[in-house]
Amino acid sequence: MSTYQLTPFEVGQVKAHMHHQLTALQISRIILKGDGKSRFSENAIKNCMVALGADKKWKGARQAGSGAPRKTTAAQDKQIEGAIYKYRGRYKVTVAWLKKRYLWARELSDSAVETRLGAAGLAYLRRRRKYKVATTYIAERLVYCASVKRKRQATLDNWAYTDGTVFYLDRTAEENESTQRAALGSMVWRRADGTDSLYADCVGPSGYSKAQGKPVRVWGMLANGKLNITVLDEGDVMNNDLYSELIDEKFSDWLRGCEYLVQDFEACLRSEGALAAFKRVGVELVADYPRSSQDFNAIENAWDLLRRRLDTTLPRALEDRDSFVARLWEAVRFVNKYRKARLEELSRNQKVRCQECEDLDGGRTSW
Repeated sequence: MSTYQLTPFEVGQVKAHMHHQLTALQISRIILKGDGKSRFSENAIKNCMVALGADKKWKGARQAGSGAPRKTTAAQDKQIEGAIYKYRGRYKVTVAWLKKRYLWARELSDSAVETRLGAAGLAYLRRRRKYKVATTYIAERLVYCASVKRKRQATLDNWAYTDGTVFYLDRTAEENESTQRAALGSMVWRRADGTDSLYADCVGPSGYSKAQGKPVRVWGMLANGKLNITVLDEGDVMNNDLYSELIDEKFSDWLRGCEYLVQDFEACLRSEGALAAFKRVGVELVADYPRSSQDFNAIENAWDLLRRRLDTTLPRALEDRDSFVARLWEAVRFVNKYRKARLEELSRNQKVRCQECEDLDGGRTSW
């Protein structure tokens, strides 16, 4: 990963954060590398800050002859840059996708491809940003973080995470078109200066698309690195009685030995019947869990893994409920088998989440 170099766009981000008096460590936890996942080291950010301190107009350029030999030709650079504009509205264009498409690119590291795209003024950016945390909830989020960081990891390993989600089946060709666009993902290679952000292939699906179509409601739990789900009957919506029954029938097996449970604050989830059912199965709700804090509920990240798998297996035509449910169960099996290490990490990284939250003064984390 040391072969990554800050692009002019990323240097500009560092400069902006310096203006707001953030430290190198804080900035390193905010700025993503070209892969859209990993982050620059604190030392890399410090070096950038030093260079900016010496020359405010510096944009990340190296001294002539100080860089590694160029690994691509001008024609190859033009080829991958052109592919971004040609295919990003039809396929999920990532570095891995580019390397599959062009045989010569397979000889390069991911960072070499990303460097060439960065030099062309492209950056892997979000289509839409997450919502901010309301000021009302920031204090209790910070109290929660302090509490979590004092706990032993062995205690945190005994936490399970539960929540529901909804998938929507397309009813019309128009809804199917929106679903196909959503399957391209929330990230896209586009101009770092934002000049093409409103181009059709850079715009995500309508904000209403999340709630379009025929709902398939699912409830699940992430515990000790395994995702379990149940599909609610057609027309059912989670309520007091249904949740109490679900706890009695499923939670003993789903908990996998965990003694504490993280869940949100809907009334039916904390009804008298639900609280009594928790006692029957031998689980307690995590104390001081803050409101409006989905980024601390690890199952939200498991849902994301599941949705990514469903996006990968998405058929081009309209899909009926039975076909979707069968594909959903297969996706769960895939995630539990091939994303097991990631699920285990998500089950045990509350301290990482809390540290990031504190660094952001209680703000929404990347989780």
